[in-house]
Amino acid sequence: MSSKRFSVSSSSICTGENLSEMSNNASVPTSASNTPIAIDDDESPLETNSDPSLLPITSRHTSAVWSDFKRKRVGDVIKAECNHCSKLLAGGSKAGTTHLKDHIKICPKRVCQDLRQTRMFGTKKNLNDKNDTMTLAPYEFHQEDGRRDLAEMIILHEYPISMVEHIGFRKYSKTLQPGFKVPSRNTTRKDIMKRYELEKENVATLLRKAKGKIALTTDMWTADNQRKGYMAVTSHFIDNTWKLQSRIIRFLYVPAPHTAEVLADALKESIQSWNLDLRLSSITVDNCSTNDAMMEILKGVFPYGSLLLRGDFFHMRCCAHILNLIVQDGLSAVVSNGVQRIRDSVVFWTASDKRVQRFEQVAKQITPECSRKLALDCKTRWNSTYEMLSIATSYKEVFVVLSARNNLYKNPPTPEDWEKVEKICEHLEVFSKTTLSFSGTNYPTANLYFPKICALRIAISGWLLSPHDYVRKMADIMLQKYNKYWASVNGLMGVATILDPRYKMALIRFYFAKIFDEHDFEIEVRRISDLLRRLVDEYGSKMGKTQGSSNQQDFDLGSSSKSNEETFMQEFAEFLQQDKDSNCGEFKDDEYAKLVGELEEGFETCDIDSGTSGLCTE
Repeated sequence: MSSKRFSVSSSSICTGENLSEMSNNASVPTSASNTPIAIDDDESPLETNSDPSLLPITSRHTSAVWSDFKRKRVGDVIKAECNHCSKLLAGGSKAGTTHLKDHIKICPKRVCQDLRQTRMFGTKKNLNDKNDTMTLAPYEFHQEDGRRDLAEMIILHEYPISMVEHIGFRKYSKTLQPGFKVPSRNTTRKDIMKRYELEKENVATLLRKAKGKIALTTDMWTADNQRKGYMAVTSHFIDNTWKLQSRIIRFLYVPAPHTAEVLADALKESIQSWNLDLRLSSITVDNCSTNDAMMEILKGVFPYGSLLLRGDFFHMRCCAHILNLIVQDGLSAVVSNGVQRIRDSVVFWTASDKRVQRFEQVAKQITPECSRKLALDCKTRWNSTYEMLSIATSYKEVFVVLSARNNLYKNPPTPEDWEKVEKICEHLEVFSKTTLSFSGTNYPTANLYFPKICALRIAISGWLLSPHDYVRKMADIMLQKYNKYWASVNGLMGVATILDPRYKMALIRFYFAKIFDEHDFEIEVRRISDLLRRLVDEYGSKMGKTQGSSNQQDFDLGSSSKSNEETFMQEFAEFLQQDKDSNCGEFKDDEYAKLVGELEEGFETCDIDSGTSGLCTE
């Protein structure tokens, strides 16, 4: 039996035949911890503890889970005690380890130590924090999350669904996560449609909860590769937290021909599919005869009683598109040939990499302070034309030098072209800034439009006094186009300005005094104030209240805070100071606050399901 016994110490495991050699080695110190422990050969303990209730973890306990548990005898039962939370679980030989693994996954006090089962997560304490705080946390793979993110990736980047069957993509996915089973093409298509239905329901819920009216914008889009026409319909509304929301509700194929009747049917079907018939405030479209006819058709489809002032503001014209028409008419009248020569020059020097390199080499020598690259415009977007011209003018010396060095570069811009374009770009900067403001998605609200439109009108009128005849000609043509659409500044924009507590009626009077003569000034001011009364009275009648504003007078000038964004705000502040005492016969502040309070109270208590809703202008 002695030959079958083993001695275990902290330094070695040896057989009894070697004990004599160890005893002859007098230099080896001995201690209580080095005392051999005699055990049976079928259970070799891996650890010991002074607690008599603890049982050793033996070679039979091969599962990795035992690194998080102790074996412990509790009465006549063997338990497994969690090293982190001290919870006791079944630990007998017949209990297995599945329940122990399940506990480790949810143990509230366990800190993951195995780096192979963790992942670095980046978090930010606040939105302005540029640096991520990296934390190490347990990682658990879920097939469903991978399929969801795969579908979202295909949607966001317009990848072909067939990519999931590409050998390279499957190999790449396997390398990133061996446990991820790449779905088939049909399964991925189902996942995409599932995501679509989910997002559609989220938008429907958001629209149902919104208490105000819904404004729509729509436009046609043509696919380059298919030459097919598609209609996009976007909803705009203010949610219950007073945040401006925009959601695309339809993107549908519209078969040719795109007549007014075809477009009207497609848009009507889109509106009715979302049950927005009784909640529309306005529909904004581009300016063309087909859209005008389409809106006339739709105006007779929806109930007059549900529209603002029986549909007076149902058809809204796109401000950004009007700006584009105004500038395009002005440019084509005075510098169309010069713009085309500059456009041809940009096309020539961006046609190949070799030409681009040649242009940049010369530019670094002549205009080292300029670093912007040449940009070709889109003829239907005037702001892209403005960008092309403003960049090209900074390189005009480069174009002159290259025209003498390259025989293939023909018909460069003339000195007269450069002179006109430089001067016109100086004047059009105000249009560029306004276009960028109008093209935003989150911040533009109706109260911001009025001062910008009025400022454009004043600027164009000032250009009529320019010493350059081509500037005066451009201003005259632009003013004609401006008056065609904005001679009577849109009423709803004026109303939104009045409801802005910074401006009230004061900003209306300030700008109209600069635009109109004394007779027209009073007429236009009265038109805006009367429109506000009509809206308030209509709103009150729908809410079952009588506003009683018919005998009331105009709004008080009130107070206004300065805004650095508008050119005339400083002058407006001076206007307020001068006009405040002489402005008699207008609403007092308490009457103004009463009207606004009734509007806000009605908005909070209106019942969408019953067909009433608050005032929400785009």
